[in-house]
Amino acid sequence: MEAADVKDGPSPGGWIAERFRVPRRYLDILAGSQAAADLIATVEPAASGGEMLPSVVFLNLCLEHMRRTSDEAFAMAPRPVARGTFGLLIAAASQGDTFGEALQRFAMAAPLLRPDMRFDLVRSRRGLALSFDYPGPRRARHDLASEIFALTAHCGFRWLTGKRLKPVRLRVPPAAPPVGPTLLRPILSRTAVRRGEGVTVTYDAADADLPLQPVKYQHWAAAELSEFNTLMEEAAEGLAAGPAAPDIVNQVRAVLGPASWDEPSAARRLGMSTATLRRRLAEVGTTFRNLASDARRRAAASLLVTERSLEDVAQELGFSDARSLRRACRAWFGATPAEYRRTAG
Repeated sequence: MEAADVKDGPSPGGWIAERFRVPRRYLDILAGSQAAADLIATVEPAASGGEMLPSVVFLNLCLEHMRRTSDEAFAMAPRPVARGTFGLLIAAASQGDTFGEALQRFAMAAPLLRPDMRFDLVRSRRGLALSFDYPGPRRARHDLASEIFALTAHCGFRWLTGKRLKPVRLRVPPAAPPVGPTLLRPILSRTAVRRGEGVTVTYDAADADLPLQPVKYQHWAAAELSEFNTLMEEAAEGLAAGPAAPDIVNQVRAVLGPASWDEPSAARRLGMSTATLRRRLAEVGTTFRNLASDARRRAAASLLVTERSLEDVAQELGFSDARSLRRACRAWFGATPAEYRRTAG
């Protein structure tokens, strides 16, 4: 996705991720010009007339198109691919004990659930190379759909491992009008080789032994969208080329989540006392409260655009009830959760 030097727009949260934008014509290619126009007019009217779409808006519009058509394949398969099919792939992958096993299960299940596509997993000393492609003559829609599938799969794998997985190599097809910039650089990787057809994402061979987290895929697109937003922010931070965050800050960010939104729980997961954690954060000029609030805000921004109830979202974010979530959203976004959902589409 192209990185554009723009200020945060009116989208809720003013995420740094919105510095990444996608050509509007990509939505036309995937959904068709009329369907794309209808999507923008009803879901994101503020984007009407523009040549570029914020990355998160683009993804939300793609998801909305899938909802409306009940087809995850953008009408490119012989018959509609039912909504939730990708979730079954992630569920199959989650039955493994390690990331390597998850990739193997994913590659085995994919041809059964998505026979319209081609998948290949090659495991070697160089890494774990997972490829996505469509059979037949090369088409612009196939190129874009392959990239979206690869990106979504990567988000699912990050969710399964609980790790910031980073591909060691990325191969995408050469640019061919009307498709120009790849959707995957710099999101998955700062560099990409343009060669061949389809997409190949290669992970470090050492990642094969990463254990999977005890998670369940329960809500369509929720896990992937949350990881996508995190990827956007990581990529934007990388492009900013600012100084690296202190180790203790990265360690806290890595453990923040439903099991450790509070300081004592986070300290236990880090193997230190609450007082020690507080002191180390103070030494680098921050507090646990600030880090937790920022992480909760990002998580809320992702969860509120899914179909999960406000009670579920509140519980996921560690709030006692929906009322507490409502107060937090007013502080973060200047809007209630319901207002945020309407604005975000």
